[in-house]
Amino acid sequence: MGAAASSPLTKAAVNASRSTNPVDTVVLSDQASRALSVDLSPAAFATGTPTNPSTAAAVKDMDKIIPAMQRYTEESSRYAEKLSGLVREKFGLPDNMSVTTGGAANAMMDSLAKENGLVKPEIPQILKDHGLLSDDTQEVDSQSQTGLFGLSVTTVGDPDFGKRMDLAFDRSAAIPSDKQTLVALKSGDPATAGTLNRVKTGALGGLTDTASQDGAHLFAITDGAADGKAKVAASVRSVGMDDRVNSSALTLLATIKRYLPG
Repeated sequence: MGAAASSPLTKAAVNASRSTNPVDTVVLSDQASRALSVDLSPAAFATGTPTNPSTAAAVKDMDKIIPAMQRYTEESSRYAEKLSGLVREKFGLPDNMSVTTGGAANAMMDSLAKENGLVKPEIPQILKDHGLLSDDTQEVDSQSQTGLFGLSVTTVGDPDFGKRMDLAFDRSAAIPSDKQTLVALKSGDPATAGTLNRVKTGALGGLTDTASQDGAHLFAITDGAADGKAKVAASVRSVGMDDRVNSSALTLLATIKRYLPG
């Protein structure tokens, strides 16, 4: 059992190295990820006179749209590479670890970048005008009460390939660092049944998959209160990363909270 990211909340993580080398994680914004997937080839537009007014306008402005998209994608890639190094430094991550973020964790990444002088590229107005890209997700992320910060080994050939750890957190659960307690949750264990139920039915329920049969182990970060009465700040899903969960999950959550905006 464990926590799995719901696809609408997942920010793309692109591995820039070859599969035989350690992974250099590049975290792209939602906008930059969409930019890479936009088809601007001539075949993407109908021949003859377009019947749709917006399509006709886009065709007319293709000589401006294409260079604007290329420039924005290049700027986003450079920004992502710098942000990747910053994330590794602040979170103490090894070279073979890829990062995935979602919800409030996206806002945390933006805040981390801003605090360290990294400026996110602005979307060219012409791309907004034609509906190719928008920045409407930033406000949603900044207001989200929950988020996901995932670590995984995705380099083919790495002995730890396939191992992952997903930490889903509830920013409204304010628990002092000295009160945070890591609890191992096991299905059917009466000693933690109440805490597991709080994970399932609480704010983290939508980010926590407690039914998967992939050998994952589930943990919770609580305020240390008795089972069933404990406040849950985070759920942690581990596939082969129990040692990392036990050694660094509390530090990881503290670092995330350190850079959350607001």
